[in-house]
Amino acid sequence: MLGALGVVFGDIGTSPIYALRQGVLDAGAATQLIVMGVLSTIVWAVVVVVMLKYVCYVMRADNEGEGGIVALTALVRSGCEENPKANGKADGKVAPRALVLVGLFGAAMFYGDSMITPAVSVLSAAEGLPQISHAFTPVVVPGAVVILIALFVFQKRGTETVGRWFGPVMTVWFLWLAALGIYRLVQHPQVLRALSPEWAIQLVQQRPAIAFVILGAVILALTGAEALYADIGHFGRRPIRVAWLSVVFPSIILGYFGQGATLLYEPGPKDQPFFAMAPGWALIPTIVIALLATIIASQAVISGAFSMTSQAIELGFLPRMRVVETSREHRGQVYVPAVNLVLFAAVMFLVLTFRSSARLTSAYGIAVGLTMLTTTIQMISLSRRVWHWPRVAVAAVSVPLLVIDGLLVAANVPKIPQGGWFPVTIGIVMFVLMTTWQRGREAEAQRGATTAPLETFLAETFSEPEPPARVAGTAVYPGSLRGMTPAALRSNVRHNRVLHRTSIFFTNLSESAPRVDEKTRIETRDLGHGCYEVVARHGFVERPNLPALLASLDGRLDDWRYEPKHTTFFLPREEVVKGHPGDAMQNWRKSLFAAMSFHSASSAEYYGLDGEDVVELGVQVVL
Repeated sequence: MLGALGVVFGDIGTSPIYALRQGVLDAGAATQLIVMGVLSTIVWAVVVVVMLKYVCYVMRADNEGEGGIVALTALVRSGCEENPKANGKADGKVAPRALVLVGLFGAAMFYGDSMITPAVSVLSAAEGLPQISHAFTPVVVPGAVVILIALFVFQKRGTETVGRWFGPVMTVWFLWLAALGIYRLVQHPQVLRALSPEWAIQLVQQRPAIAFVILGAVILALTGAEALYADIGHFGRRPIRVAWLSVVFPSIILGYFGQGATLLYEPGPKDQPFFAMAPGWALIPTIVIALLATIIASQAVISGAFSMTSQAIELGFLPRMRVVETSREHRGQVYVPAVNLVLFAAVMFLVLTFRSSARLTSAYGIAVGLTMLTTTIQMISLSRRVWHWPRVAVAAVSVPLLVIDGLLVAANVPKIPQGGWFPVTIGIVMFVLMTTWQRGREAEAQRGATTAPLETFLAETFSEPEPPARVAGTAVYPGSLRGMTPAALRSNVRHNRVLHRTSIFFTNLSESAPRVDEKTRIETRDLGHGCYEVVARHGFVERPNLPALLASLDGRLDDWRYEPKHTTFFLPREEVVKGHPGDAMQNWRKSLFAAMSFHSASSAEYYGLDGEDVVELGVQVVL
């Protein structure tokens, strides 16, 4: 539970710094109807969206203990594959593809969210400095830049060292937030009337246009809800739910109501109600604690982007990238240098371009809303296809959620010209990249399936008048198509005319489940003439380590033993070229796929191999 407080709730826990402020600013005035209406809308949005939708409904959809939009997409895809006649489709292929595309779009929008969260969080906390003295105003942006640079530089060291401090620091933050709220509520308890939905209803009835605009800011109070679902693999459902109900939910609600009391009944500036809520003696500690909390919130979302990228790579949605395991004790803590660099560049652009959290919040809501909407759509399919809920039950749960998500997205559409264009652009770019890679891999698999089966190729090879020479040692040929001839094998036999005395044809299969049972992970088949087919499966949170897999085969392939010094790995170095026009992929997608393939990480690094044990053979892939 302490760990969940430090990692899971950083984003939603720091929303009180800017969410209520932005709602009142968007409304244009801090009247009683506006403030009480915004408070009431925030409370019930948090109850319905965060508590009922995510805590009670979405968190039930774990993929063997793992959560998040990518894990949910894999779960929906596997569920559709197990029900091939779903929706009356004889082959069951149309519906799964559409659902996978929806999941990929949600994952793509998460990247936009992960770029905005560090910028808006750290900037909003740094904007408390001018509350001490206006002399600090010029250092807000430079100070935020320095903090963010340090944060991204630290990523390569991993989160394990600082992670143990996340829980205690965030616990202090939530207790401090609750204490500030109670301090103001004791003075002005009448603001608690906004707990009733009547104020939100009155706002809609009397000022419908303003109420719709305010929804664009209310979604800021819901940022980080996806993290509750994404992190169940690290902490489990129960600790997250207990932490939410006992600490996070009451603390953020008290923080919002304390700000409402400050806006309505306290004199002074209204532009920063969160910092104005603190008494004079507590202002500096409030700023310091807020800065620490926003740094942790940023760290959590950056780590989430790394984890999602690693999962997407294993599921075939992104090309191979260098992924570094940062912890020996905790599986899943990874660092992706390429993603870190892109996030850093994007965050710096946002901070230096928008220069205030108020402007950045215009870019924030649309990314959060679209991600929530895609989760709801995926949950509809999961409830019907995997859980086999009756249609009436699915409609009763899903229709209200779709209406709410749709309203939140619609309220943020007018903000696209003001900054919402950034996450939308990032989302579209990532969606195009992910779908292009997926379609390219499928086209490669279809081309590979037309080649000669492995057994046929070996039989023809050994029956030649002059078969290849057999040399001492072991050769390993990794591939991705079971039963088909690896491209590197064809190239080696054709050009070098040799085969090692022991030749292992290794097929690596990624499953839609997060992990694979060790007892069923590996299958072996004796092909004769010292040749063996080995099929290994791994989940999307696991990374295949080929030397370790080979070592586990000792005693299973006759008398063969894995000896690294006498083993050579033959890997294909693929060059993708465009085939005939009119194929399944457009030419521009083929060019993009070829560029992505060229810049992807090497197979040697992916399989955990030393460069001196690898021989790469050039292979041309025609799409």
